[in-house]
Amino acid sequence: SSGINAEYGLLGLKDKYRELENRQKNLIRRIERNKKFEKYIQQVVDILPEGYLELSENMLKGVIRRYKTLEQANSSLLQELVQKDDSIDKAQQTLAELTKTKTDEVLGYNSTIASLHSQLEKCYQKTVKKEEAAQRRKVHFRDQCQLYGQLELAIKNIVEMRCRSGKLKDDSLLQRLSVIQSYLLERESVYTMSKEARTPTPSVP
Repeated sequence: SSGINAEYGLLGLKDKYRELENRQKNLIRRIERNKKFEKYIQQVVDILPEGYLELSENMLKGVIRRYKTLEQANSSLLQELVQKDDSIDKAQQTLAELTKTKTDEVLGYNSTIASLHSQLEKCYQKTVKKEEAAQRRKVHFRDQCQLYGQLELAIKNIVEMRCRSGKLKDDSLLQRLSVIQSYLLERESVYTMSKEARTPTPSVP
């Protein structure tokens, strides 16, 4: 039984060895694959300005640590940029709404101004017509006054010619017109009588 146990133990060790050997091979392959990154990082270290990394730290680890720091900063900046984009989108939306509101207000104002301009034009036309009518009334009143003055003067002259021998009892316009009426009736009567006098006498058969 001890021989069997030893054989099992040997098989177990062989399996363990093969497992370790496989792990070693995998690690070697990974190291080989990562050597290109090591070369790249070394190239980065070679072009870094003097004093960029602390002298006490391993150059490769320092570059990796700085890369992680920059990656975190970049992630933070990207997040902040996204937030800024959201803020810009909201601001643009607010601006668009405000622009539309103000545009509608301007259109409303323009409509009101157009309506007021139309009303002003109508008022202006009415005012012009009223001024023209007032001017016509003014001219007519002036002509009437002038005609009235001429008529009054003519009446006065006729009355003076008719009443040379004496004065009127009442020098009012009504009295003057009454005198003229009497004068005209008298003239008409005289004319009628003279016309009858000139009519030939009919012959006796």
